[in-house]
Amino acid sequence: MSDINGTVVSYRNGIISVLVALPFVSLTGLFGKFLSHSPLLIVQGRTFFAFGALLLALLILRKKIIFSNYREWLRLILCGIILAVHWIAFFKSIQVSTVAIGLLTFASYPLFTTFLEPIFFHEKLSKRNVSAVLIVICGLALMATSPSDDSGNILSGSVVQGVMWGHGGGLGFALLTLLNRGHVRHHSPLLLTCWQNGFAAMVLLPWSLSESWVLTTSDWALLFVLGVVCTVGGHALLINGLRNVRAQTASMLIAGLEPVCAIVFALFLLGEVPSLQTMLGGILIVSTTVFKITRSE
Repeated sequence: MSDINGTVVSYRNGIISVLVALPFVSLTGLFGKFLSHSPLLIVQGRTFFAFGALLLALLILRKKIIFSNYREWLRLILCGIILAVHWIAFFKSIQVSTVAIGLLTFASYPLFTTFLEPIFFHEKLSKRNVSAVLIVICGLALMATSPSDDSGNILSGSVVQGVMWGHGGGLGFALLTLLNRGHVRHHSPLLLTCWQNGFAAMVLLPWSLSESWVLTTSDWALLFVLGVVCTVGGHALLINGLRNVRAQTASMLIAGLEPVCAIVFALFLLGEVPSLQTMLGGILIVSTTVFKITRSE
């Protein structure tokens, strides 16, 4: 009985950690909209600030910062590359279309996670997770076709590009989530987040040097918030939640609630009022997500 209670408590703590990460993750798209620079430069600045802040924190706390196994370094380099590509695709989607399209298409990543997780961890594909993903997609479709979107013609070139880049970002995030699930059980979330951002910044450096680094004080401030607040806070909390929560469940939480949270933030920060259709889609997503997390895995 004590083992069962311990499992329930661990699962609950994992869910709480993922939910606390949501506001940080949801704000990312809004801050990215205020930066008019290229996605490559935005991600370079974001990963640089995140790596610096995390490395400083680990040194102050006198935590382990070096891995002795070369395989660990190879995995972190791979995660860093995927992280960089995922973020570039995400910001590219927003810049060529809208924040709504970027977030809604990125939110497709539970589909990738649901069907890739059994391959990564040799687990049975959950029919309940598949059903929940399909319901979430219906809710996202309602939101995407809402008249509150600025896209207008859903077949326009910019929208198609935004959708493609958004799905690419979703695939990258699904792969990163699955790789972190197998890694986080043996290492600190802060340590993993630190080196993943560090390697992402390192990989992008040769290309970002050709970018125009003429940034205003406001630009630097936004990059700092993206790197330290959104990335360090959101990413570390999400990885920590994966200690006790399956990647399918974590992806359902993020993908289901992030667009809703972003719409709420946009309402108060940008004055964008969602339509009734958007609200109905959000209610469908939240209801499905709440039902999902109230059932143990």
